[in-house]
Amino acid sequence: MFLFLKPVMAEQPTTTLVFNKPLDTKISRTLIKRLQSAYQAIGIEIKVVDFDHKSSLSAANAGELDGQIGRVIGISKEYPNLIASVTPLMNLNLVLITNKNSCTNCQLSDLKTISHNASYPFAQKYIEQENYQGEVITNSNLTSQLHMLRNQTIDGILVLEYLLEHQIEQRTFDFFERKIVSQKPIHHYLHRKHQAILIKLDQQLMQNTWAQLDHKKPK
Repeated sequence: MFLFLKPVMAEQPTTTLVFNKPLDTKISRTLIKRLQSAYQAIGIEIKVVDFDHKSSLSAANAGELDGQIGRVIGISKEYPNLIASVTPLMNLNLVLITNKNSCTNCQLSDLKTISHNASYPFAQKYIEQENYQGEVITNSNLTSQLHMLRNQTIDGILVLEYLLEHQIEQRTFDFFERKIVSQKPIHHYLHRKHQAILIKLDQQLMQNTWAQLDHKKPK
């Protein structure tokens, strides 16, 4: 007697995509939670690892990381291997900080010297867009920037609004004026080798019943 056994089919390994860990804020945790849910629905796991933030964009463009959790739209011009999701995840505010009473309703063009964190391209793009002619000082330490501003070493700071909420005590702003000068949507990015995955992910994000975050604008 011959027994014909049905071949055992090996389980397909789950695809895992690796991203660098963004700064730990309420917003970043919400974004990761949303993306984990959407990826899980299409059979993919995501892993968020510690990685140097300054080099994360270049690493993602080179394929060392699978993409970026969230970045402002438009970075593909400088990092052509990164493709943005069609569906935005949220809106991001860029804030101009100046000393109180330094000027009325300060505009970027009113300031001789400004500072920003080069790790976040949004500010640099805004500076270029406004054709700013003053001195630009890059500094990755927000506390240091605020000291420079209060000592009038610089005239203003361009910073992402959610970084202020995460890093600086509210009472610190008794000395400063804050003004939202620009807003851009945040999109998820994948390396172009994952383009087929991105199409499925976008469909899932659009179908998701909580596709619109509770905080469309950082408060």
